[in-house]
Amino acid sequence: MVSLRACLSFFVTFRVIVAYKFPYESVQLTDADVANNSDITFGRFPGVIKAQCKAFPGDSNWPTTDRWDVFNSSLGGSLFKAIPPAAACYSGIYENASKCAAWRQQSRSSLSVSEDPLIPFNQWTLGNPCPVPGATPPGSNVTSPPLSACHIEYFPAYVVNVSTVKHIQLAINFARNNNIRLTIKNTGHDWLGRNTGGGALQVYVHHLKDFEYLPSVQIGRYEGKAARVGVALEQYELFPHMEENNITLLAPGSSTVGAYGGYMQGGGFSYITSKFGLMADQVLALEVVTADGRFVHADPKENEDLFFAIRGGGPSNYGIVTSAIVKAYDSISVARMNFNFQTGVNFEQSNITTWVDNSTVYAEATKEPFWNGVDAYFAHLVRINDAKGIGWNTLSTQAPNPIFNRTERLFSFTGQVIIPGISAGDFSNFVAPITQDLRDVGIDIKAAVGWWPTYPSYSFRPNGPGEAVGNGRFVSRLFPRSIFEDANSPEFVKAMAAIRTWVEEGHYNFHSVDYHPSYATAGYPGQDSAVNPHLRTAIMHATGFDTGSYGPERTPEEMIVSHARLNAYAQKWRDATPGSGAYMNEADTEEPDFQESFYGNNYNRLLGIKKERDPWGVFYAVTGVGSDEWRVEGIDGLPTQQGRLCRRSE
Repeated sequence: MVSLRACLSFFVTFRVIVAYKFPYESVQLTDADVANNSDITFGRFPGVIKAQCKAFPGDSNWPTTDRWDVFNSSLGGSLFKAIPPAAACYSGIYENASKCAAWRQQSRSSLSVSEDPLIPFNQWTLGNPCPVPGATPPGSNVTSPPLSACHIEYFPAYVVNVSTVKHIQLAINFARNNNIRLTIKNTGHDWLGRNTGGGALQVYVHHLKDFEYLPSVQIGRYEGKAARVGVALEQYELFPHMEENNITLLAPGSSTVGAYGGYMQGGGFSYITSKFGLMADQVLALEVVTADGRFVHADPKENEDLFFAIRGGGPSNYGIVTSAIVKAYDSISVARMNFNFQTGVNFEQSNITTWVDNSTVYAEATKEPFWNGVDAYFAHLVRINDAKGIGWNTLSTQAPNPIFNRTERLFSFTGQVIIPGISAGDFSNFVAPITQDLRDVGIDIKAAVGWWPTYPSYSFRPNGPGEAVGNGRFVSRLFPRSIFEDANSPEFVKAMAAIRTWVEEGHYNFHSVDYHPSYATAGYPGQDSAVNPHLRTAIMHATGFDTGSYGPERTPEEMIVSHARLNAYAQKWRDATPGSGAYMNEADTEEPDFQESFYGNNYNRLLGIKKERDPWGVFYAVTGVGSDEWRVEGIDGLPTQQGRLCRRSE
């Protein structure tokens, strides 16, 4: 017989999980709201694609101003015409010297870009539509460039500034019923242009930031601590909640990344991923607005297809998430070692990527010992990951500089080893073999070791200082764990040679985060998700950066040549890692065979879910599942997102 206490306990748990939603989720669109307006009615299955191309501003089927006004009324005034901040720097109706000066200072900061509902992180994704002009000297007769040089039409046409689920439902319905491209922006931390598009209706969910700690939940086979989290919570906003409730939650590495948007939906790795898994592995339940405009719940037993697809199957493609319930863990300590080495002297260290608190000196090394040291470090990756830690490193290069009487190219290595849940003494003993191996190859590193009692105390930086926003491109590759199991194997030698060639011959910078989110680490329900299977077998997530600009000063032809060179060197990584893939959140839009590289053997299942859940093609994201059925028109050079979105001809 089941006791009354047990029944009450189950009821309370069930009520916490299902009945309660955040206040912004309680405001929903109803059938009564849409009865007299065909623009905002819910979708009915089976859906039908209305036209070959999405409607674009200026088309005969573009909604009239009056219909946009009625739509705005249904939103309570949350719709606005999107104007890029840089328009203040151009002559015409938006010209404003003070706003122009402010944006000139702010436009390279992720803090400012995140808070703007329109601007993507990399403006090459929209063809560099409205660059900030060079500053005009005081008293100069030089006039501002004409507004026509700021291509406002390349940006999304309108933005819905979301504060309720109803806003999202209305936006999806209006876009679907009028065949308008729909785009979604959370914090803007997207390097591929998945959150922007010319002529689109942009859904800006950046303010959905509620949080609730759930001391005990039962969802499916999971029983334990959890948290209900708003989709737009950023990394730096999560840490105070952890401290307040004495818990650990997985969090992104960069302070302004939205933890539960595209980051989670693409997988999402962290400094504690080797211990707890990916962000997609943390999710126990989701609240989602789907392509028909309905607001639904998804978990291991309800809307299982959505629950599978959204967790790792790519952002902006199956629905718009408003909140999630995620696993919470006991508070945990974090230990870290910093160590750096370089070739040559007079190295301009301002160009080296380091942590802001990294005061470690650079050990000197000649060329071959330097590369031997790189190999020695990477030979420890399996051991580091088996201890539930990660590696973090950057390989940088600088050209000869006659000012410093330097005739050879210089190289630097900036490294870290990070392990959660280990004592300071045990950590010092753990990293000792790494420092010894480096010294054995002739590099006398001066390592700095630190220990923090909690994960928030390790990572939290008040107010989210942000990161720099550039306009370059990069590639990524997942190097399998098997390569690093034997440092004398041909596979290890080939992989190290490919990395060395990238830096030494290609003159590109290299960065890797070395983590292992295995199926065992993923646990329940993470093991059954759309996470790229290549991530499960990887131990190194490598990214390589093209230091050449893809900004407005470059011609389309120059960009094509630059990218072709980048891809040629990236192919050496692919050749050294046969059968592996790349991490979709940090990748090249032109990744060869992206379906296999980003999704592995999950792709066909995901495509089936996509077609069943979104037969109208409401959701599109470059490199997303099914995106190869679409193309963007009017592009000169490398593919970008500013033009009209059309279905490919059969």
